[in-house]
Amino acid sequence: MTGTVSDRPRPVARLGTALALACALLIVVGAGCAAADDPGRAQVGSCLEALGKGGKTVRDDFRAVACDAPKAAYKVVKKATSCDDITNGYVVVGTRRSPSRLCLTLNVSEGDCFHQEIGFPTGKVTKVDCGASATYRVTKVSEGTADASVCGKDVPNWGRTPDVLPRAIVYRNPPRTLCANRP
Repeated sequence: MTGTVSDRPRPVARLGTALALACALLIVVGAGCAAADDPGRAQVGSCLEALGKGGKTVRDDFRAVACDAPKAAYKVVKKATSCDDITNGYVVVGTRRSPSRLCLTLNVSEGDCFHQEIGFPTGKVTKVDCGASATYRVTKVSEGTADASVCGKDVPNWGRTPDVLPRAIVYRNPPRTLCANRP
């Protein structure tokens, strides 16, 4: 007699194999989904949401999000070992062990409001409605210009007087000036 009971695949063994494959697939898909918001994978033009409260120097303080997401307060403008050519207003995302950095600017359009926690630029910035929780409103965005005078003759650059409004936020590379005032 060919084909004894012991030669046939057992339903329990097949079910166990199927479950193991399903679990492996879920783990791989889950890991892929978790990695999708890893700021370490962000490219120039990607946007990030701040999660921590201050000292934005580690990747754990950020989550990658779509640039049109309500909490997408930062945009990656450069991946490098140094962000010194950006000037005040940038935030560096990296790790102590890695020379790679993400240089960030505000992801902003004219009229956007932000809530600033702690001091600029190290404190957390969150996009908010222009109401009671807003610290400042961006009244003008000048692309291609790195000059505080775009915001007015006597408007200070943010780095020199961080608590004064109105003020300018000037980025050198790429050149961009944001004018901020009371909400």
